[in-house]
Amino acid sequence: MAYQFPPDLAERIQQQIATGAYASADDVLRDALGALEQFEQEKRTRWHERNRLAVEQSEQGLSKPLDDARVLARLRERLAQEGILD
Repeated sequence: MAYQFPPDLAERIQQQIATGAYASADDVLRDALGALEQFEQEKRTRWHERNRLAVEQSEQGLSKPLDDARVLARLRERLAQEGILD
């Protein structure tokens, strides 16, 4: 599949090829996608571990209940800061 890269990406790909570590743009992309997939898998693993620990702590009575009003106030504040909410 032929693809025309934006100039900034084409330059970065060519820089990687110029190092001698890659023979082609396909090799650069293959390696980059592999790294992205690994990163995403590690992120999912960390998320699952944090959730497992949170459930465990909750079951042991080590967590505090959420203050709904405070959570909503913080959410409204963040949305207002981002211009999503007036």
